[in-house]
Amino acid sequence: MTATVSTASPRRHDLDALRAFAMLLGVVFHASLPFVTSDWMVSDWKRTDLLGPFILWVHGFRMPLFIFISGYFTQMMWRRRGLAPMVKQRILRVFLPMVLGVFTVLPFQDRVVAWANRRAAEADARRYSTPGVRSDLVEAVRQRDTAALRKLLDAGADPNQVDPEFKQPALSWASHLNNVEAARLLIEKGADVNRPSPGGHRALNSAAYFGHPEVVELLLRNGADPKLKNDAGDVALDATTKPWEEVKGIAGYLRLPWSMKEDELLRARELCRKQLNQHVGSSASVGASSEKSPGFMDRMRRGYREFLAADQFKVKGTLPLLRSNPPPSWHLIFTSIFDHLWFLWFLCWLVAGLVMVVGVGRMLGLPAVPSAWLTTPGAWGWLMAITMIPQLWMGVFGFGFGPDTSVGLLPQPHLLVYYGIFFGAGALYYDNGDVAGRLGARYQWLLSVAMLGLLPLGFFTQTSVPLLSGVFQVAFAWAMSFGLIGLFRRHLSGENRTLRYLSDSAYWLYIAHHPLVALIQSILRPWDAPALLKWFVLVLTLLSVLLLSYHVMVRNTPIGWLLNGRPKARAKS
Repeated sequence: MTATVSTASPRRHDLDALRAFAMLLGVVFHASLPFVTSDWMVSDWKRTDLLGPFILWVHGFRMPLFIFISGYFTQMMWRRRGLAPMVKQRILRVFLPMVLGVFTVLPFQDRVVAWANRRAAEADARRYSTPGVRSDLVEAVRQRDTAALRKLLDAGADPNQVDPEFKQPALSWASHLNNVEAARLLIEKGADVNRPSPGGHRALNSAAYFGHPEVVELLLRNGADPKLKNDAGDVALDATTKPWEEVKGIAGYLRLPWSMKEDELLRARELCRKQLNQHVGSSASVGASSEKSPGFMDRMRRGYREFLAADQFKVKGTLPLLRSNPPPSWHLIFTSIFDHLWFLWFLCWLVAGLVMVVGVGRMLGLPAVPSAWLTTPGAWGWLMAITMIPQLWMGVFGFGFGPDTSVGLLPQPHLLVYYGIFFGAGALYYDNGDVAGRLGARYQWLLSVAMLGLLPLGFFTQTSVPLLSGVFQVAFAWAMSFGLIGLFRRHLSGENRTLRYLSDSAYWLYIAHHPLVALIQSILRPWDAPALLKWFVLVLTLLSVLLLSYHVMVRNTPIGWLLNGRPKARAKS
């Protein structure tokens, strides 16, 4: 694999802008998580599902696209200046900012997050102490405190109380959690078995969806109507089509005519239990297996995260096996060192990999890979084929939909291979030249198919057909990457001072944004406003403060020179 140094290649302003766009998407992505999941630095007490599709969309392609563009510019640096200058430049622009960030930004972030969480806990304590805000009845159900629940009900507490956070009736919570005793007590004290929660869901829908036959039977025997529809037009029976095996036998319970004679009903129930046993071993184990599933108690709290992570941990039993007998490298892989700066550490590995490939190629006299392969129709075939290999391991240790995140000292091997493919493809794209703009030329079709077809298909097939979901996810990442490359080349290929300023600032904005997200979110958290409004204010404030800090503290300082080079060098490039 030989190379010649060239200085003829023009600057790709469109790819500069696209790289900045990917970084800024990461800032907005992290600012959205407080309003969707409780599993975040500082989560808000107001949530919205409307940000869920945005989070899926961004996470599915943003980092693969960024790594692809990084491969392009790394190859450009090598071809134009040589291998040694390229390595030196990457040490200055990638490795040193990463090290400085680990020893400055991340410790500051830890302090801010600790302060913000203490502040949030104090605010919650004050809010919950206000009459009518916290439901002790619901908390007794969720904590499985039967004695406290019975005491509250005997004292005259309303059995139809709802929790303030999710507006779920106490009986629905008992259904979610397979708390049969709590459900029985609530019903005895007059709880409405058909009381809907937001979205029109009822306790029977939850019991059917999560596969709790005893709760289903209890509700049906006490007047729950299986024909009532939620806002989506689904009845409880529709919930049994979900992918969890536990729910398959529930359909029989919902179809039973509960007005039949007791002996006939008994025989029918036994038949349903036998059907259920064929799938999950025994009806008594259904609730236990569901409750012990990783993340079960958090499913109701995690919005879209419940779909993204909960069942992925069960893949081939890999995670429980490793946790019970962890290899020596376990802590080096999974102990967080780099947090949101992990991608810089990955770039260091990928640059080192490129140097090794070039060295071996030169030593063995190997020919260069034909870069024309990337812009031919057949590129989809080989790109999809090789990317599906690491994709098979996605979701076992990570986010669930889209690529995993690796924040430890040792990268997760499958993820290094995955991003290595995008990095290598970006390098090939530089060598291709693509003067005609063939890559992403049909960006309208690529982006439409990716967002309207591949994204929902990949999401909804995660648990039912994981392999097919992986195909859709890989295709989505490539289609979005190529489509955005075509879009930006078509509309933003010329030099623009404003875009250049934003491109230069994006690196700093991404490195510095995490502590500010926690800080601003903590300040906004007590505000009793709709989640979307709070999100908009958070994003607007965050970007404004970051841009101001860049202009005043970074742009024309040694920090800015380290991140983007000196102004004269930037202008020359």
